[in-house]
Amino acid sequence: MAYTVRRTTAEEWQEIRELRLEALLNSPANFGQTYEQASALPDETWRERARTNASSERQAFYVAVDDAAGKLVGMWGVMPHFHRPDVHIIIGVYVRPEARGTDVARRLNQACIDFARTTDAKELVLEVRDDNHRGRRFYEREGFEVTGFSEPHNLNPSHDLIEMRYPSFR
Repeated sequence: MAYTVRRTTAEEWQEIRELRLEALLNSPANFGQTYEQASALPDETWRERARTNASSERQAFYVAVDDAAGKLVGMWGVMPHFHRPDVHIIIGVYVRPEARGTDVARRLNQACIDFARTTDAKELVLEVRDDNHRGRRFYEREGFEVTGFSEPHNLNPSHDLIEMRYPSFR
């Protein structure tokens, strides 16, 4: 199958919402928000997020679209780190099962790296849950390295979020 990777648009907020909610149902351990929390957000919050992610010079979301079906099959975001100035963080990573094993994840990841390089960020990081071995292996193949920093997962403190850094960023 052929896929197009592109930045999200403000108009597709409902499709982005649908994909996010699916991600929270299918992989709840990998996110810092529950399905219930996300599904309770008002439409205007989703619209505003979509507008911001489509036009901001500081953060962006990218999607992969199945060219034949016109359906979103993956998403990946990058934004300023929540607590650390001069650092950007990869967030909201999800690829639908039918697109796993293709180059969709690699292409979405690269789109976010490329976008982050257009900002003034000095460093690019992400966090992966300690038991997400598949995700960690993927990021290592893509050039991310464990920094040694970790913190308890906000939804399940019995697991840690392991920080990984992209050393080739700058």
